Order: sequence, then C-alpha cells, then structure tokens
Amino acid sequence: MLKLREFRLIKGLTQTKLAEMLGISQQAIAAYENGVRKLDQDLIIKFCLVLEVSPDDLLGYKDAYSKYTKYLMSLEENDKVK
Repeated sequence: MLKLREFRLIKGLTQTKLAEMLGISQQAIAAYENGVRKLDQDLIIKFCLVLEVSPDDLLGYKDAYSKYTKYLMSLEENDKVK
C-alpha cells in the first residue's frame, strides 16, 4: 500500500508544495495518493529523496514484510505445539 499521503503529511507538505518540489501537478499528486495513477521507478526515487524515506517504506513493503514474518513465525510455533 502506497504511503505517500502519510509521509507527505509527516513532512508538513501540501499536495501543491510537494508537486512544486517535484515539478509535477498537484492533480498528479492527488492521483498518486488515491491510487488512480501508478508511480514509475524514477518518481519513486524522487518522492523518497524529497520525503526522506526508503522505497520500502513509501511502498508499504516494510509493513507487509513484518506482518508476513510474524505470520510465518506463528505457523512455526503452531507446528511445535502439535
């Protein structure tokens, strides 16, 4: 899950200000935040640099990996109990 809006708000940026920093339109920012448009690799890097986050954080992979790891560990614990 893209966490663009969350990190933009943490940095105290409006959609308009972020758009100005990246040289794109405010409408494009809104479309990315709402999932209407998909980020390409170059834009992911630009967003990460401006927002000072990793691509894994921005794209929500870190959270997904953590949840998946916990799930696998719970399965392993259940197997030990049996």
